[in-house]
This record gives sequence, C-alpha cells and structure tokens, in this order.
Amino acid sequence: MNAPDLPSLIRADLARHAWWVIYLRYMCAAVVVLGTVMLTQSMGARLDGGPLYGIAGALVAANVLYGAHLSRAARRTGSTLPDAAARSLILQIGMDLFLLTLLLHFSGGVTNPLATLSVGPVLLAGFLLSVRSAYALAALAVFLYAGMAILEYRLIIPHVPIPGLFPPTAFRNESFVLVTLAAFCTAVGMAALISLRVSGRLRGQDAGEEESEP
Repeated sequence: MNAPDLPSLIRADLARHAWWVIYLRYMCAAVVVLGTVMLTQSMGARLDGGPLYGIAGALVAANVLYGAHLSRAARRTGSTLPDAAARSLILQIGMDLFLLTLLLHFSGGVTNPLATLSVGPVLLAGFLLSVRSAYALAALAVFLYAGMAILEYRLIIPHVPIPGLFPPTAFRNESFVLVTLAAFCTAVGMAALISLRVSGRLRGQDAGEEESEP
C-alpha cells in the first residue's frame, strides 16, 4: 500500500493515527482482563480465563513491537513517514482481527454477540488506509470469523461454551450459524463501504484540488 493513495488530510496525520491505535489497544487489553474477571468472578461463568488473559498479554506484547517499529522508523528519518505508518496500521489491524477471532473462539464462539466488534478494525481500515487494503482487511475479517464458525460446526476445533450466558448448542444449529454469518458479513461489508465512502469524499477533494492547480 502506498501512502500517496490516501487523501492528503489523512496522509499528513497517518503516523499520529498509528500511535493512537496503539494507545487504544492498551485500553482494549485492559477491557479484556476486566471482562474476564467479571465473567469468572462476579457472574459465575464456568470459563477458563487462561486463554483470554493470554490474548490480553498478546495485545500488549504486539503493542510494544508496533511502537518499536514506529520509533525505529522515526529515528531513521527524523519522523515517521506515511508509508511506514501505513504498513504498521495494516499489520496492526490484521493482527487485531486475528486476536479478536481467538478471543471469540474462547468465549462462546459463534454464539458470542460481541462478534460485531470486528466492525471497529474494518472502520479504521476504511478511514485510514487505501481502498484495496480496506477491502482486503474486511475480507480477512469475514474469512477468520467464517472459518471459526465452520470449524466449530464441523467439530474440527472444540467449541468453548459459556453456560448460563450463551446458548451452548447453538453452534451446531445450521440455521443459527447461517443467519449469524450473514449478519456478520453484512455488518463488516457495510462498515467497509461507509468508511470508504467518507474517505472517498476526501480523495475526491484532493483530486479536484490537483486539477485546479496551474
């Protein structure tokens, strides 16, 4: 992905956006830990919190690596170039989608309504990255979630239910799985289209300004 493909307004602040996503991820890791504690301690869910705490730790570890990458790029050039920031954002959002899928798998799988959180990274991709990258990451979100749902339905990977919170056998109900997948694909697709529509107006403004220049 080339940063020149982006609107100048976004391109100018791309490094700052990349750092902002890193800070936001620390908050998400804290929410995962807090949510796991609440589920297992306050709500009495029979859930192995180990994998969830591990995912929160992976978010923090990934953040350290992302920050080191951006800082190293800034030291080489005096500032973080838009191309380096764009590559970092693609890697960050792709890894976020993967870790979110793992989080869903270990907390109810396809029966967990928090699957809609995948819309967040897709929106970020649409606002901050090129059209090609945004659609590629939206496709990745659908691929990961559908893959998890199908593998659980086929019993290739174990389903991790949370008794008392989510329907424990719904992942084997074909109609439920199909409706859930359709809703997920629709939400992700709409998120990508809406965010690209908004950023597309900025691209159009850039093109108009270039044409008006003598």
